[in-house]
Amino acid sequence: MQGIHQTENLVEETLAIPIPEVERVERNDRLPDNSAAGGADHGVSRRETSAWLGTLSREQRQAIRALHDISPAWNLVVVLYPVLWALAAYLMWTFPVWPMRLAGYAVIGISIHAMAVLVHEGSHNSIFRSRFVDRWVGFLLGVPVLVSYSAYRTLHGFHHRYTRDADDPDEFLNVTKNRTALEVLFYSWLIFGTPIYLVHVAKTALERGKRLERIDIIVEYLLLAVICTGVALLCIRLDGWPVLLHCWALPMLVAMVFGNVRSWAEHQMTQPGNPLTQTRTVTSNAVVSFLMCNLNYHLEHHLFPGIPWYNLPKLHAMLQDEYRRAGAFIYRSYLRFLWDAFRVGVHGIARESATV
Repeated sequence: MQGIHQTENLVEETLAIPIPEVERVERNDRLPDNSAAGGADHGVSRRETSAWLGTLSREQRQAIRALHDISPAWNLVVVLYPVLWALAAYLMWTFPVWPMRLAGYAVIGISIHAMAVLVHEGSHNSIFRSRFVDRWVGFLLGVPVLVSYSAYRTLHGFHHRYTRDADDPDEFLNVTKNRTALEVLFYSWLIFGTPIYLVHVAKTALERGKRLERIDIIVEYLLLAVICTGVALLCIRLDGWPVLLHCWALPMLVAMVFGNVRSWAEHQMTQPGNPLTQTRTVTSNAVVSFLMCNLNYHLEHHLFPGIPWYNLPKLHAMLQDEYRRAGAFIYRSYLRFLWDAFRVGVHGIARESATV
């Protein structure tokens, strides 16, 4: 019993986001079989997660606990990506030729996407370990993608609590029972995913959040409206519409593609009901991982949401034996994942055959 209590404490410590609902009724005490995911009703309970943690050795649990420590130097990424954005914009305007502009669109788009990922990191209080600082840094980082930090944090809390469950607000299979409509949404996500998700964040967070959460969300969207109005007035006064077009609107298309592919790979076409098989990691390469702030190590993030992004690859290496035993969903390339995703569709299972 002492080991179970220790692992439950580790569950509590690693969940750096508030749980927005009371403990859900346990639906299923056993793991599902290896059939394809046919619905979103197999959510993993806290008891199941604690049971899995109980299988880890004492040394593993101690090492995992150590990975929760933050390294302040890595917080410089909250400055790095805005600086890259400003530098790319300056070079685009200094050298107004199409090769420079195309490169600038890519750099700014990648930077905007990384800033959005850092909003996610802040929602777990994994940047500064300060609710106040993480909130307002997260809010500023979310301005370019027009998202409220508090709205995202509220919605994301439900997602972690009910991953691939009937109550998961981010689960594709919960949208509709119509197979054709679901397939259309699934394949169109690569193009329209971001605008759909931004509306979903605001609407669902306001519907499901608590009273104080809704107040924070409304305040932040009002601030976003003030900021957007100010930018529009500046563009009118200074004839700055071309700057807005080339240094934000067009690069946002790049950010959207990055975000849509990444989010597509995180949970869809996995097997719900087991903490090791309902989330996917795409290891890709060091450059892509850094540009995504390691959110491509999504299985590791869902197992231990409180571990800061720069420690997720270490956790991935640490859990290789557990992944092999469980048949975890690990890909080494986004291109390979996309090929399999188009091939099997939303109702299938996409798992790379190679070992993890």
